[in-house]
Amino acid sequence: MAVSSFLKKNPLFRLALPLVAGIIAGWYCGVDMLHIYLSALLSALAICFGMFRFSPKWLFGLGVSLLMFSAGLFVEENEEERKSLQWSSEKLEYRAQLLEEPVVKGSAVKALSSVVLCDTSALHDVRKQGVAYLYFPRSVEAEELEIGSVVSFKGVVSAYMNAGNPAEFDSERFYYIKGIAGYSYVPQGGWTHVGIGDFTLQMRALQLRGNIVGMYRDLSFEEEELALLSALTVGEKSDFPKDLKESYSVAGASHILALSGMHLGVFYMLLVALLPLWSRKRLFLIFREAFIVLFIWAFSFVAGLTPSVVRAAVLFTLISVGRCLRQDASGISSLSFAAIVMLVVSPHLLFDISFQLSFAAVLSILLLAPPLQRFFKIQERGIVLRYVINLFILSFVAQLGTLPFVWYYFGVFPLYFMLTNLVVVPLAFVLMSVAVCVWVLSFVPFMQEYAAILLQFIVGAMNGCVGVIAGLPGASLSLPPIGVAGACAVSLMLCMLSFAIVNCRKWLLLFSVCAMLCFAIVLILLPDEKINGDYIIIYNNRKNPLLHAVSRGGDNYLVSTVPQLDAEYEYVSTPFIKREKLPAPQWANWRYADSSLTVDEGLVEFAGLKVRLVDNEQWRDNIYVQPADVVVLCRGFLGKIEELVEAYPAGCLVLDASLYKRSRVRIMRECAALGIEFVDISSQGAMMLLPSGENFRLVPMSGK
Repeated sequence: MAVSSFLKKNPLFRLALPLVAGIIAGWYCGVDMLHIYLSALLSALAICFGMFRFSPKWLFGLGVSLLMFSAGLFVEENEEERKSLQWSSEKLEYRAQLLEEPVVKGSAVKALSSVVLCDTSALHDVRKQGVAYLYFPRSVEAEELEIGSVVSFKGVVSAYMNAGNPAEFDSERFYYIKGIAGYSYVPQGGWTHVGIGDFTLQMRALQLRGNIVGMYRDLSFEEEELALLSALTVGEKSDFPKDLKESYSVAGASHILALSGMHLGVFYMLLVALLPLWSRKRLFLIFREAFIVLFIWAFSFVAGLTPSVVRAAVLFTLISVGRCLRQDASGISSLSFAAIVMLVVSPHLLFDISFQLSFAAVLSILLLAPPLQRFFKIQERGIVLRYVINLFILSFVAQLGTLPFVWYYFGVFPLYFMLTNLVVVPLAFVLMSVAVCVWVLSFVPFMQEYAAILLQFIVGAMNGCVGVIAGLPGASLSLPPIGVAGACAVSLMLCMLSFAIVNCRKWLLLFSVCAMLCFAIVLILLPDEKINGDYIIIYNNRKNPLLHAVSRGGDNYLVSTVPQLDAEYEYVSTPFIKREKLPAPQWANWRYADSSLTVDEGLVEFAGLKVRLVDNEQWRDNIYVQPADVVVLCRGFLGKIEELVEAYPAGCLVLDASLYKRSRVRIMRECAALGIEFVDISSQGAMMLLPSGENFRLVPMSGK
């Protein structure tokens, strides 16, 4: 199929492309509203002139494309303007309603809430309302909160900002795309429970989802079994174990955990098979499709009406409408329509990982699966062989379509994804079918218990199979980072490969494969960007100070002013350790010594560098002057800077992120008055300390 023929057959796809291009241009470039209006006016003129008989045929199409591009710019700029306001930095009165069931996280209760500013004295240009995470100190009252609860509190709501640690997760971008405007740590006794507010449709859906998870607990599902069952059937993943998630990712089955089109597709195919047409009358067809659509949306409601589920429900609804109209509903047109609607409502969904993965997978299946099915002549095969070949084809093309995104975001490729899908997909089909039986049989308890036993066996078998596959040698392949340009290059090569497969162009197929091989060879030959040499990283960690000493040979140590069990260091240091492929770090206690590193009551000596950690007033007892390259002031330091530098002369003072706010402000003021150089980790991010002859260098780690 030629490109022009494909675009004529799928006009909605032609409209979706310029809309996406407009959103991307608005995201990266930013355009004034005046220019957007001028672009829309130009497109309207092109459409009007294109409708005349004497006008060239391409003018009308150009006008429509330019109009959709302008629409993309418009919705993106509106979204940016809506999210641009920041919360006030002062303590103000807020009222919040919990949008989801609160979750206990360590010593806090975390709740996604709709927050409204009640203080009328606030400035006019600050954010008055938005969705934010509230963290309540763990207590009986906090654990009794539920979805819909309304609380009043006085505090500071802050926008999410990256810490500037190396290889850290981009939480600022993640929450910005999700539409979560900030967070607030509500002080103990600083909030009151007002009552229960009005419920939205999605809140009702999430409440029902919570009830189903509670039913699983009552049926004796626990830990990993409960986590998989909740994720697979209703999309609840708040308590999903990290190790189990890692196993599914390594085995190539992480898509199973994301409740989306595949899960609704299972029910759609099941209902189509169970409800065949006994009559050719249109009334029977409409009744069947209406029942299927009703069931699909009922399941979507049970799953919490999350964006991925709603997206899939819209797609299958459009397919059913096409059948009722006695037309072959084009899957690509239906997918394009769903994308247009969702992006107009929420343009930042385009940059959401789950949105990108699901649409890429479905689009690749719709484009590549039919020609591959014809090539393997699956209609001439037996039922079992047809099913196996189909499963292999769908797994292959879905993995091919999502390759650029998986490579860019995760840098890991599962090698046994074919084997995994051959086992996991049928089990997922059976599991979801039995789970629905468990829901229906809730009115017949003794029968529900038997169904729950069967369900427990299936869940255990699924987790066991994934664990075995993930444990196979070479289960996943670590890919080198490619960046945005590399991901675009891979996407372009995959588009050429897809075009060659669909149109049976052997020369283009050979060219695409050769181009991908050359790209892989270039990546292999590129020099490794791994940091070489000895260095110390001072992380931006607000809870406790954390130093990471790394030697040229790869040996590395973690140092803090608190014991290892209290440091809570993993989420800060682990991303960098994984990226640099370092071995597990050695925890250096307050008194530690080996051939590379020495720690003696706060003095860290490594590779000729001397770093002094000060977190109390014991430095006042020092009767000897002890110079250091860097003195790190941590939580607990209360002394005067003038007296400190006399005891510990230093090339630079570092204000650790663990310092209390008032202490930091006072220290900065004293340093400025004395003309002492200092670095504030909380604002500048993590710093790398490098030896430089007899001196040292401090280098920012932000973005590395």
